[in-house]
Amino acid sequence: MSRSPLLKVYGHVYPVCDDFFADLAQACASALPDDAAEPVLERERDLARFSFEGVYFPVEETLAVVTRHLRSEHKGKLDVLDLENWRLIRHVFAEGKIRVSAAPLNNVLDYSGH
Repeated sequence: MSRSPLLKVYGHVYPVCDDFFADLAQACASALPDDAAEPVLERERDLARFSFEGVYFPVEETLAVVTRHLRSEHKGKLDVLDLENWRLIRHVFAEGKIRVSAAPLNNVLDYSGH
């Protein structure tokens, strides 16, 4: 019997070097996905891509790694869809900083036409 995930986390950051990616992989290692068929973290050349659906994702640990490596040339985002509290928390990586915003999922779905 499958259950609905409590969290969905999607995002990317680039450019990443080997050390940055290794640190991200270590931070994401404790994620508990509902379906282990898809990796939580993938690398495509200098792009790290996050894709997670499950009950626990180490958001704080992942953001700590991003903060440690973040430079002005890095770009990306990490979207955390908290289905239990019905909120989207977006972390945008740009210009060497992380900007955080949050909105109810109803607002996000209305805006995107769903």
